[in-house]
Amino acid sequence: MNKYIFSSLVLLLIASCSDTYSDFQAVEDLKWEKSDVKTFEVDITENGNYDLFFAMRHLTGYPFTTIKVLISQITPDGNEFTKEAEFLVANEKGKYKGDVTGQFWDIEDIFSENTPLKKGKYTFKISHTMNNNPVILVIDIGLIIRKSK
Repeated sequence: MNKYIFSSLVLLLIASCSDTYSDFQAVEDLKWEKSDVKTFEVDITENGNYDLFFAMRHLTGYPFTTIKVLISQITPDGNEFTKEAEFLVANEKGKYKGDVTGQFWDIEDIFSENTPLKKGKYTFKISHTMNNNPVILVIDIGLIIRKSK
């Protein structure tokens, strides 16, 4: 029993010292609609430079080699920046990139590197801009923020 308590405390300590934010939001019925804007509210606790990543979980059978998205960032003082991005999901031969477990694939790609962020609350909004609507076989959309090295 003491082993489990010790392990839990170590994991809690590691998590509390982490310079990473990671959150995923589910896509209903594996169909990501253009109108389904994923919103992430992030509290940055320390001024610094950060790397911002788009993440997506999808099933084998995802029918496209890329995913096109619109990412908006709203700063603590209310300024909004919007960026269009296209991320590779599979190569030209159809081989998926990322990590796989069974039929589940995870990709993450940087969309803003070494980005200065001030302490405060940020809002990020992610929607897709693909010609096909809905985009099928998408499980989750995520945002990952890591302190730059």
